[in-house]
Amino acid sequence: MAGDSSTAAYITRETLIGGTINALFSLLFVFIVFAGQPMVAMTGSSGLLIDSLPQGLAIGLLGSFFPSFLTRNRLRKGDIETRTQLPRSPLPQQPFLRALLFALLGAALTALLFVLLYLVGEVEQLSFMVAAIVKVVWGGLLGAVVANTALRLALRDYSSQQPGISSSAQASNISY
Repeated sequence: MAGDSSTAAYITRETLIGGTINALFSLLFVFIVFAGQPMVAMTGSSGLLIDSLPQGLAIGLLGSFFPSFLTRNRLRKGDIETRTQLPRSPLPQQPFLRALLFALLGAALTALLFVLLYLVGEVEQLSFMVAAIVKVVWGGLLGAVVANTALRLALRDYSSQQPGISSSAQASNISY
């Protein structure tokens, strides 16, 4: 892909894919974990607070690993072209190590959401349908944010791996 509009289209497309996939996985796991329960408790060993941790971990890990890994490979093959003047981020260059950091952040943010619902919103339980909606919407939003951030960082950090692109040739004004 050449140019700002192609890069922006790539980011938009992959962000939407990431958000959609994570929303669908969230829906699937709500049915696996909570199906048959008319009300879902916030606390307890099978409550939403505990369930939020694996959801956030999975979204952070997978939602950042695949976009980072695929973008790095696409840049290496020349399927995507981007130039940046930004210095590399302090994140590890290995997509899986990056994904572990995103996983921890995803788990923390997801737990925070449910802790706030419980403490500030004084929500002790939700109907299955409301719990499903909350989990799906959150999964989609977090998945989109993680994918978008991972993509932008991957384009920035792996742009030097493009075929035929030298470090000095990366002085274009692309913004992302």
